[in-house]
Amino acid sequence: MVGSRAVFLGLLTLLLLSSIILAHAQEELAASLEVLAPGVEVQRVNTEGWIAVTVEAIVGVGDTIRTDATGRARITFFADGVDTELLPGTTYRIQKFQGNDTSFVIEAEVLAGQTTQRLTRLLDPNSSYNINTPAMQLVARGTAFAIRVEPSGRSAMLVSEGSVGAGNPESDAQVDPGFGIRADESLSDVVEATTFDGLDAALDGCSAALSTPDDVSLNVRLGAGQDFPRIGTVSATDITNLVGTTESGDWYRIDFRGGFGWILSTTAEIGSGCAGLRLFPDGYGPEDASLYSSLGDPVTLEDLPDAEATPEATPAP
Repeated sequence: MVGSRAVFLGLLTLLLLSSIILAHAQEELAASLEVLAPGVEVQRVNTEGWIAVTVEAIVGVGDTIRTDATGRARITFFADGVDTELLPGTTYRIQKFQGNDTSFVIEAEVLAGQTTQRLTRLLDPNSSYNINTPAMQLVARGTAFAIRVEPSGRSAMLVSEGSVGAGNPESDAQVDPGFGIRADESLSDVVEATTFDGLDAALDGCSAALSTPDDVSLNVRLGAGQDFPRIGTVSATDITNLVGTTESGDWYRIDFRGGFGWILSTTAEIGSGCAGLRLFPDGYGPEDASLYSSLGDPVTLEDLPDAEATPEATPAP
């Protein structure tokens, strides 16, 4: 009798465990992989080899997909517009895909290259769509956005529809349509951009050449206007890069003493390859004067000369 009871309990336990395993297995979903241009491979979870895909395949959690220099692929999670396109030179891994077509969890990782994501539906409170990169984590709530990961791990993201939250251990930001963000060790400012070239230009600036008559130095001010304090001078020939301009032009933002300053110039010639300087509203400022302290004694607004006491151009010594 005791033996029969033990066997019964053992079978019941086995049945319960089987049900749990089956339920968990049913939660894990699969996506379809479509080859858009030859040069696509898949590495199955817990394997080392790569399998060439020529037309289409089924991919799931733990699988890694990569494209070569000419390959392109599309991963479709749901046919109503939840998909990811992999551009040439991209490596992408599915980390989680669970639920059903109305409530689901998707998590993936872009290891290198460029992807475009479409999430045309609004997510219910129990759903999530997260993308990880080497430098930041992205959380979407019904949107379309693009990701670029450089060989160094520096990551960038552009939003075309909806909004995406971007974050890392130090900070986070919300990115709306028509804007982008970039991350290396920290998140950049959220800037207006619709292309990655435009994003880089907005954050890194563009090469430029400036000149002044009679070797006159330019005043550097704390903001984009003559009402802002002067924080120094700079020779026009020493300025080779501009990192922003005002909407009406003529005032330009430059890197200055560990922070930023503004100069007034009507002769600035921007490099032909510039995708567009970052635009600031007219009269933007003041910049963060505490950044200048990294090169010596702290600079405060009280230490700076009155803006009206100096002309906008100062003869070089």
